[in-house]
Formats: sequence, structure tokens, C-alpha cells
Amino acid sequence: MSAAEPFPRMQERLHKLLSAYGLNFDQITELIDTSRPDGDRRLSFILDRRYVLKLHASESIWEDRLCGIARLIDRYCSIGVYCPRLIRAKNGSFSVPFEAEGERFTCFVEEYAAFPICKEDEQPSRREVIAHLGTLAARYSNVDISDIYSMWSILDLSPLDRPGGKDEKQENAEALEAALVQFGFPDLADTVRTTNQRLRQTIAAQYRDLPRCVFQGDLNSSNILLDNGRFAGLIDFNLSGTDVNINVFVNETNWFPEEDEFDRMTVPELLKAIDQKQNALLDVIFEQYECDSLERELLPAYRAICDLFQFPNVCALRKWLKDPKRNDKAAALISALCARST
Repeated sequence: MSAAEPFPRMQERLHKLLSAYGLNFDQITELIDTSRPDGDRRLSFILDRRYVLKLHASESIWEDRLCGIARLIDRYCSIGVYCPRLIRAKNGSFSVPFEAEGERFTCFVEEYAAFPICKEDEQPSRREVIAHLGTLAARYSNVDISDIYSMWSILDLSPLDRPGGKDEKQENAEALEAALVQFGFPDLADTVRTTNQRLRQTIAAQYRDLPRCVFQGDLNSSNILLDNGRFAGLIDFNLSGTDVNINVFVNETNWFPEEDEFDRMTVPELLKAIDQKQNALLDVIFEQYECDSLERELLPAYRAICDLFQFPNVCALRKWLKDPKRNDKAAALISALCARST
């Protein structure tokens, strides 16, 4: 069966599915397959550029989850961030079951986005993209909190984390430790381990008292909508969830050098740039959001964990540790990041 027709009598079946929502369509404009290697099959059918019909084969989406996403979309729209809304079926639910070739799907429909998705060559200002975070958190902190955690969460597990396992930052920390041992820096690996443990213990002691909010949770370019090159809105709430406000703030504003910047700058210059660039973006968020005393106390610990263990940062550091021309400098940068977290 071709990729363009993932199951028999597709057109007929999609018409029947859409009729459950009281809708109809003339043609399938596009089929987007974002299935995951673990068998989590995900298909999105764009219909007449009016609706998006989504089929999820895994348990990653269900009716209560869609209800929560719909409420979150309403919140974003209320603060001026456009998001395509979910459409209810005629029976009042968002989801409709579907089965094809022995495979069961949860289906739902959303509006087709009114604005185009950001392209690689038209990135908006990061200041524009993250400015709404302060407004959202200021208005909705600790209101209707979801029991699903966002992709950035530490201590609590997100939908991307293995059940009963470790959060992503912990896995990244262990990957960095292993690379340090592999490429000749065992003492620094011990320092990274103890630094991570200390920062986590500092946060865990007062973690439950921190303000939190439900966030879209994944502000990468493929989820950003543009209006004449300016940030207009968001799509894709699959990774949305509750998180500590300051944790989301530091993750979405984190800056780490590209390879040419790493080569060009000294370690003190890199540390200064990491701070300056993030501070400039945090200031945008803090125009609308005022941290309480506990957030101000724990913000440095969250920043340190993010600097050291954000996934792209760890990928870059592991690459540089492997390179004989860069490994000593990479180790020096890691050592400096650990030292200043005390």
C-alpha cells in the first residue's frame, strides 16, 4: 500500500469520519506522517485546507487529554496568541474511534491554521516568540493544572519519558558523564554527577511550592505560525503540560554556542555570552511576570541544569569532547559551568 494511501478505501473512510463532526470535504490536500519508530503511528490529513483530521494509534491522546488541550488553546487565544481550535463531534466529544487493518486509532479534528508555519529561512525574533510566556503564567499560574507534565519537566516525568524511568535532563546528564569518562575526563564526570545531584536536591526541597502553569511546551520553529514574518501563533499541543514557570522560562530562553562561536570565543567569553543572551530574553518575559522570592532563589539552579543538560547542549559537548582539537576546551567549559553553579 502506498504512503499516500495508508489504509484501504481511505477517501470513503475519511468522509465517514468527518461526517461524525458534521463536516465534509472535497479532497485530501496533504497527508503528513509523523509516526514514531516505536510503532506510535500518527497521521494528519489536511482536507481542503479547511480542516486537519488527525489519527493517533497510541495511547498518547484520549478524550480527557483533548478536553484539556482545548481549554489550553482557549487560554492562548485569550492572551492574543492564535491557535487553531479543536472541533467537537456531533455527540459533543472531541475524539472519535477508528479502526483499519486491525489497528485502532483515536481521531480528532482541528481547524486548518490561518497562518503559515515558520520556515527555516524565516525565523522570527526569539523575543517575539517567548514574550507571551510571561503573560500566560501571570494570568494562569496554578489554575486548572494538568496532571500531564511538559517535555521540559524535571523530577516529574513528561509523556516523552519512559514510565517509571528518568526525566530527560537526568538522561542527558548521564550521557554527558559517560562521554567524559570515554574521552579521558573521569574526574570531571564525577564533578558533573555531584553537581547535578546537588542542583536537583536544592530544587526538590522546595519544588512543590513553586508556581506552575500549563504550557504548549515546545516552541520550536515547526510549531510556530507567522503573519508576514512576525510571530502570530502556535500549533501542536501534543507535548503540552504542567511545568514550573521558571523551568519553562529558562529552557525556552537558553542559549548555547554554535561550533564557530565555540571555536572563536574563550571560555570566559562563552560564559558571559550564555548569561547575556539569556538575560536579554528573560527580561522580555519578566516585563509581564514577576517572580516571587522562592522563584528568585531557585532560578540559578534551574539555569545551571539547563545550561549543562539541555539536549542540544549535551549533543554539542559530546561532539566536541570526541574531537581532539576541541576536547580540552569542551572540558574546560563544562568545568566552568559546574563551578559557577555552587
